[in-house]
Amino acid sequence: MYWGLLGPEKIVSERRTRSLGIAASIRSFNDLAVPGLGGVWFGRQIFTAVLGLAVAEHVRSQGNQIQNIRVANAVEALSCWLGVHNNGWQSDQRLRGATKMFGKSPKHFADAGASNFYVTQPMRMATVQTLPSLGFVETSTSRFNSFKCTGVTHNFIQAVCPEPVHYSQNIISCLSAWVHGQLINVDNPKISKALSMLETFPEAGCGILSEQLIQGSVGEKSDDKERRRAACLWIEGLRNNPAQEIDWKKKPNEIDIQHWHDLHAGALFFLVREAAIQVLDELEKYIANTAKTHFVFGASLPEKIIEYLNHLRQESKNFLDKGHNDSIAKRFCKECVDEGDEGVLGKLVKRDGQVLRLTGKAVVPGPAFNGGTPSMSEEQETSDTELLPQSPLWPAGISPRISNLFLLNADLHQEIDKWI
Repeated sequence: MYWGLLGPEKIVSERRTRSLGIAASIRSFNDLAVPGLGGVWFGRQIFTAVLGLAVAEHVRSQGNQIQNIRVANAVEALSCWLGVHNNGWQSDQRLRGATKMFGKSPKHFADAGASNFYVTQPMRMATVQTLPSLGFVETSTSRFNSFKCTGVTHNFIQAVCPEPVHYSQNIISCLSAWVHGQLINVDNPKISKALSMLETFPEAGCGILSEQLIQGSVGEKSDDKERRRAACLWIEGLRNNPAQEIDWKKKPNEIDIQHWHDLHAGALFFLVREAAIQVLDELEKYIANTAKTHFVFGASLPEKIIEYLNHLRQESKNFLDKGHNDSIAKRFCKECVDEGDEGVLGKLVKRDGQVLRLTGKAVVPGPAFNGGTPSMSEEQETSDTELLPQSPLWPAGISPRISNLFLLNADLHQEIDKWI
């Protein structure tokens, strides 16, 4: 739906996404961990997004009406294509879309911007919270198409790409010509150096991004800025001493008591979510292996499912004992603790509705049911993977924003290859 195509008012998703009605709590705990970071974990995610915005604005200034999303998606696709092309089509966590782009060329903007050229969930989507929080855009909504570049954006682009890339054209002019129909020379080493997702982030660009992580935007809450600064200081200490093991009983000096409490409570709740999904996955496998392809309440539960339900209860109790005040998380955990096996299972299936559905007293396959077998599909390629570096030893369940901040900080010190 991001490509301007008309469609029905309601689309039934067949992606294996289980929000379980707790997505708001997951977002809240992530925001409490590192406010404003979004899903960003390396610098070029931000760079390609703001570059796409700047190019779209430049094209519109020349009288061609085009949306931010279309240009930013195409710029990201070009950057990933350059990365995999120059990398001999080897896999890298900073690249997406290799399977879809193989054998194709982004020389024409119309090709790079087509919905069948690149992934349907670009990395740009992970920057929607980041760009306003860090002062790279002005906006009154969370819609990417409404974002407007700030002075920081143009300084950032100039810092990353200070030299002309095609004769006297800077990167914005070159890409604007591409959008207008001019072919782009993908073999030009200057263009590749400026755009490839795998190119080392220049020191000048690192400096501006580091400053924005600390300073944030003018309108950002001071508490959010302070938390992110504290997290940055803590992470920098871990980068310099990666062998240390993190223990919830030993609060780092950089993090205040409430921040540490929120981090720990969030980790406990993420473990609850993992345990709940484990129960549903096991039930899905069980149904897939039965002749009737459904489960009726009243029948005896397999031992493995009972084992996982007991694990879910214990994880839920751990969260409740922590005493956090998130109402959605508390209600979910109380359901898991207070209900019997069938009660918990029924409520989990009802919350799911995508992979498994409740029909009367029977659990039946939903639209995203696949029997629990991993699917080698675009969903795997485009999902927001929790990218955990090998060290430091993160506590179980800790917000992925902590590991993402660690990787981003490593990238800003030109050390990201060491960790991925």
